[in-house]
Amino acid sequence: MLKPPMRPLLGRIVLNEAGATAGAQPSAVAEGLQRAMLGAIGAFTRADGRLDYGRLRASPEWADAAAKAGALQTVSLGDLVGGQARLAFWINVYNALVFHGIVALGIRRTVWELRAFFARVSYRIGGFVLSADDVEHGVLRGNARHGLFRRRRFGASDPRLVLAVHPVDPRIHFAMTCGAQSCPPVGAYRAAALDQQLDLAARNFLNQEVAVDGRGRVSCSRILQWYAEDFDAAGGVGPVLHRYLDAGPVRDAVGDRARPCDAYRVYDWALQHEPAE
Repeated sequence: MLKPPMRPLLGRIVLNEAGATAGAQPSAVAEGLQRAMLGAIGAFTRADGRLDYGRLRASPEWADAAAKAGALQTVSLGDLVGGQARLAFWINVYNALVFHGIVALGIRRTVWELRAFFARVSYRIGGFVLSADDVEHGVLRGNARHGLFRRRRFGASDPRLVLAVHPVDPRIHFAMTCGAQSCPPVGAYRAAALDQQLDLAARNFLNQEVAVDGRGRVSCSRILQWYAEDFDAAGGVGPVLHRYLDAGPVRDAVGDRARPCDAYRVYDWALQHEPAE
């Protein structure tokens, strides 16, 4: 079995310093990277649903995916024209980066094995270095405040501030994975189909993660609690649930209440792809 790599104790960990190539459109690079990651996952997922990380890390499929990440270094981010293209690009980058970090750093059970995982695992993209937190909170969430101290990822003089997407589309939270069991399943996203893909992701996740008990109490994913301000931009959590929940007892229980969720489920941070070894 391939020995897991050493995990640096401090500082950013840039995962794609090697293998830079030039000339490809950024959308094609990010989508190709995410498809390669998903293909590698599929190739080494056993019949029992567990992922053989050791064999994956030593495989040509993984080498190919890692090489595709290198191409992000030279993309021209100015070639991303329109909100859908930018969203699809950054969602694909985020999902690939998180899984890349889990595999490359030999994470065994949860991303919290590496201190500040999301602030440290990073890609070099079009001349910028961005961590998973930078991509999520700085770019995709429009540089929204986040964390205990409610800080923004990018300061006023940070050149990466130009990358921030406005307005925030709260459906991104149903299309992004933090690598945990409680995260949504994800795919490869394309600008031309993104609206339909995000609607489908929202419908699938919410119908799976929102439930009602025998007393009529509605329990929800903590994603709806953590990012409530993003859903406020779409009219609030209630209207989002009404739009995407199937007709039935759960949607009936949500009703038109100002606070549709009575409780939030404990978030399961075990790896989304359970290890085989």
